Amino acid sequence: MSDSQEDVGYVEVLIECPFCGGYVPDDFECLKCGSEILEEVEYEHMKFICSICRSEVSDGSDFCPTCTAVLE
Repeated sequence: MSDSQEDVGYVEVLIECPFCGGYVPDDFECLKCGSEILEEVEYEHMKFICSICRSEVSDGSDFCPTCTAVLE
């Protein structure tokens, strides 16, 4: 990869399961405890994760602070 090319990734939003406290990428069923998460649940805690290095990214960031991937 040349210096002019940059890795392009995306930010994956993970929500906190209200039953077990684990962070999951899906709002229908928790992958950790298997509980059904209904759409009516208000999510108080969310994480934003880089698709390339899986590091946590601040909401609204244009690039990952760990791997410097440009986020779509």
